[in-house]
Amino acid sequence: MGIVRETCGCCDCEKICPPLDLVFVIDSSESIGESNFSLAKNFVISVASRLGKMAKNVSDLSGSRLGVVQYSHQGAVQAIRMDDRSITSVTSFKAKLKGMEWIAGGTWTPSALKYTYEQLIQPGRRTGTKVVAIVITDGRYDPKDLAELEALCTGVEVYAIAIGDMFKIEAEKQALRQIACDRSDRVKPLSMYAELSAEDFLEEIELILCPEPETVCPDLKCASALNVAPLTRRPVDLLFFVDGSSRTGPINFKSVLGFIEKLAEEIPLSSKDDDSNGARFAVLQFAGDQDPDVLLDFTYDKRGISSLTSEANYRGSSSTLGKAIVYAVNNIVPRGIRPDAELSFVFITDGMTSNTNFEEGLSAMRAANAVSMAIAVGPEVNNKRLLKLVFNDRALILYLKRYEDLSSSGVIKHMALCLG
Repeated sequence: MGIVRETCGCCDCEKICPPLDLVFVIDSSESIGESNFSLAKNFVISVASRLGKMAKNVSDLSGSRLGVVQYSHQGAVQAIRMDDRSITSVTSFKAKLKGMEWIAGGTWTPSALKYTYEQLIQPGRRTGTKVVAIVITDGRYDPKDLAELEALCTGVEVYAIAIGDMFKIEAEKQALRQIACDRSDRVKPLSMYAELSAEDFLEEIELILCPEPETVCPDLKCASALNVAPLTRRPVDLLFFVDGSSRTGPINFKSVLGFIEKLAEEIPLSSKDDDSNGARFAVLQFAGDQDPDVLLDFTYDKRGISSLTSEANYRGSSSTLGKAIVYAVNNIVPRGIRPDAELSFVFITDGMTSNTNFEEGLSAMRAANAVSMAIAVGPEVNNKRLLKLVFNDRALILYLKRYEDLSSSGVIKHMALCLG
């Protein structure tokens, strides 16, 4: 699969978020400290990397545009503007952000918020585009600063990431609510700056900023200039793990099986069990405490594959993926794998699964020398689990917004190229 991906750009589907103008306001005062300021910058970089493509220029009404304001004492403000013409990609944005250095002074938060609105948001926002500000601070500010804490609260969705113990003090809690435009649900308390890098917190912020991403897979063609052997009919044994839990639902379960049936129409299959070319399919439903349901053992028979939707029974129980992986490695793999074929595990799930046997399943997968990829479907997925399933190679996760997207010809052809 690695050769296919490198040669054809396989699995490089693009995540597209709704248009967004986003400004980060970072406390760079003495009380924060240089190491915490660096953690705040890393958080901004992590969020930027999750928002898909950026707008190409100031007139581009698609994609995200990002700005940053770091502040300290009176007049000590540095900014990366949203309409900076030199920023056309996440890479160029990261380069500018990394050049920002900790100021180390007082804390004039209200004035910084006023500056952000007047100097970045007002002149730089795009008409009709959602505008969000994320303010990262320990909550305290110089009482000599007489500007309003609500300076961003005109047409801007403001979130205050409150780091430290200040949210235990009533006066500081009130100030944070003011920053967040009197929306206590938009105040996000953390005990320390290191928690900014926690995957669960990053997922929460990603869901706020990009609640309904669209996944677009390119119409890929292998590079003709490369002198490589044809990738058609390469020997691969594909084992699909289908989530039969109650989270999936019977209609979506059938959609997944229909997707596998259509893949078999696109991927060249073997002509017999010991054929050294082509693909064979196996399908396993995981759900409940009982053994996984082997819907299809390794086969090249198109008729058997095409009967999946009509013959499979949906379980609708709890999700037990770890146990299913262990079962597959101990029972299906030993009796069915061709010695010259790549063993590929394909997980179709949102990643919300039981802890039971999960780590054991990962170890079993490694021991079986299986390669893996995941198709993550739905608005809420467990990225931490999904990344473990693909051994932390994010490029091997395909994100889809809804199960209906599995029937898209673009998705089917793209996955056929990746897997076959």
